Amino acid sequence: MGCGMAVDANRVIAGGVLIFVEPEDFRKFLELKERPLVIVGETGGFKKTKLTMTTYDGALVITRGEIEVPENAILVKAGNLSLGK
Repeated sequence: MGCGMAVDANRVIAGGVLIFVEPEDFRKFLELKERPLVIVGETGGFKKTKLTMTTYDGALVITRGEIEVPENAILVKAGNLSLGK
């Protein structure tokens, strides 16, 4: 018998490896998966920065700006991103 808990959250804090790459290198990561998950959104307070992210082997791969994503990608548009304090 399993034990679990479900909660609604509007903020999730998680740790892990963040890798910032140039847009052309980011596209190479997208080509490594059949259906990559791509998250796009903005971060920052006064000065907003657009980010595009995907995961690869437990790491979060990030590039600045929006890029053209493949048709087979699962696209998630985030309202506001936070990469730490």
